[in-house]
Amino acid sequence: MADFDDYIEYSLEISQQDASPVRVLQDASGATRCGVGSTVWDAGLVLAKYLDRQTADHQLDLAGKTVLELGSGTGLVGITIAKLHPSSTVVLTDKSSLVPLLQRNATLNNAVNASAECLDWCDVEHWNKRWNENKPDLILVSDGIWDKGLHAPLADTLAQLAGANTRVLVAYETRKFAEEAEFIALWSRRFRFRDIKPEDQHPVMQSEDIFLFDGALK
Repeated sequence: MADFDDYIEYSLEISQQDASPVRVLQDASGATRCGVGSTVWDAGLVLAKYLDRQTADHQLDLAGKTVLELGSGTGLVGITIAKLHPSSTVVLTDKSSLVPLLQRNATLNNAVNASAECLDWCDVEHWNKRWNENKPDLILVSDGIWDKGLHAPLADTLAQLAGANTRVLVAYETRKFAEEAEFIALWSRRFRFRDIKPEDQHPVMQSEDIFLFDGALK
């Protein structure tokens, strides 16, 4: 097991009755061996609290469903789903260096329905085979488009792994609007989607700089 003694704990309250907070270890500076992926970012918080609100309002039922998170980082969003929907199956994925952190954080939350694996967006052929017959019901992505070089691999990964009935939720904090618009245009070639309005998000955990989209294959 990797050593995370130099990491600090972040906790997020969720509204489900009798549920303990989501707890994740993170490197708030993003300066250690796992890089910026080991930091809790605001877009992930906004997406996690949106999912929390959807669950509390009985608008999201994932009983027996499979959830795939891409670029999980600390695993905050996926672990939130795992705790809110204990009968779901949650697969947390990121580059190989982050898998031990994802495993540690899943264990920290006793999220026995969550597993962690490596998924390289530039090499998804084996994943495509794995999900070919049993597509995920929900795919989650938060702050996955901060690097322009990730746009095409992410759009292609989403297209390969999503099925006809797969819901895709994408959240990101705007940093370079023109580049982000390029990703949206690329994504729209194979997906239809809508933006999630502020009134439908968590009333407190939202920001005018963070966008949420709800999509599906065309």
